[in-house]
Order: sequence, then structure tokens, then C-alpha cells
Amino acid sequence: MIQLLGPIANIATTWLQGKQEKAKAKQQLEVAKVQAQVKKVEQEGSWDEKAMDASDNSWKDEAWTITFIILIVACFIPALQPYISDGFKFLREDCPDWLSYGILASIAASFGLKSIAKLKK
Repeated sequence: MIQLLGPIANIATTWLQGKQEKAKAKQQLEVAKVQAQVKKVEQEGSWDEKAMDASDNSWKDEAWTITFIILIVACFIPALQPYISDGFKFLREDCPDWLSYGILASIAASFGLKSIAKLKK
């Protein structure tokens, strides 16, 4: 009976070691995932900082803001409403996709948006 306990103890020990190694590997994988997420957040933060620094001396965001203000005001002037309507109809129906995406990219870059996919449906 005592001779049987040795091999059984070895099997149990090997099994426990395997479980411990598996748990350790799983923990290391989780740590690696968290580190990757932290690195991604840090990179995005640095991208945001670079974008903000680059726009310090830029006039693009002011130009787009003024353009939007003019468009909004023009919508309330009855004599300009047909022109506004025709212009947006053209942009929606006849404007080439590359120009539409270029406009959206310019606006997104100006206001610091990283994704313009949400703007165009």
C-alpha cells in the first residue's frame, strides 16, 4: 500500500504543478493585456497633446467655426434659404465622395476628432 502512495503522490503533485503553471500563465496574459491597454491610452494621450500643440497657431478651427456661424445665420434669412437648401442638396446628392470625405476630414482634424466615420452616415 505504501508503494502505491508514492506514484499517486507524484501524479497529484504533477497535476497541481500543472494547474499552478496554467493559472500563472493566465495571470501573465491578463497583465500583458492590461499593459497593452495602458500603452494604447498613453499613445492616444500623446496624439491628443500633439494635435493640440499643432493647432495652437492654426486658423483652421476658427475658419470652420466662422463658416458654420455664417451658414446658421444664413438659414434664418429668407432670401438666402433657397441657396442654402440647394447647396446642401448638391453636397448630399452630387458632390463626389472624395470631396465629401475631404471636407469631413478637414473638419475632424480642425476640431481634434480622431474618427470621422461617425459624422458621415
